Amino acid sequence: MKQNKLLNEAPEQVVVFPQPRIIEITGAHPERAYGLFDSETGTQVTGFKKGTEGKVEFKGLAANKHYDVGVIEGMEDEKPYFAIAWTRPMKDNTDDFLNNSDNLPVIYPYRYLIKNKDNNSNNVFDLVDNNGETVGQVMNLSQTGDKPQFVYICTFKMKDDTQK
Repeated sequence: MKQNKLLNEAPEQVVVFPQPRIIEITGAHPERAYGLFDSETGTQVTGFKKGTEGKVEFKGLAANKHYDVGVIEGMEDEKPYFAIAWTRPMKDNTDDFLNNSDNLPVIYPYRYLIKNKDNNSNNVFDLVDNNGETVGQVMNLSQTGDKPQFVYICTFKMKDDTQK
């Protein structure tokens, strides 16, 4: 229930600044932590940072890489490591958004939630869109037990419906 309550509050806003490449999460919740993933490989590229200050910032990022932002709850003192696997054909629209931004900050447009995470014992969780359709999976590669819990991914990736 706690996760649902947080999702109904004012959501975090994930913003990328093109030059220099900075990713900022405003409205960060103290119960949550935020980490970056390489959009191409799904590999976690940073540790998770807690949102205790209401804002989280990732600086010194490679300008030629695209990043997804993962959000977890219940991190405590662990150093979690996750990976993302997109199970549907996905288009990465990062370049389109950034090239048409006049170097102004851009808000991440897509958010994919975790489905049935509380009932999953094998540490692989489905990412679903607003219609409940599975678009990918998140794998917990470091933890055993029920903490931390993955909440969602913010990304520029969208389902490629042109392939149907």
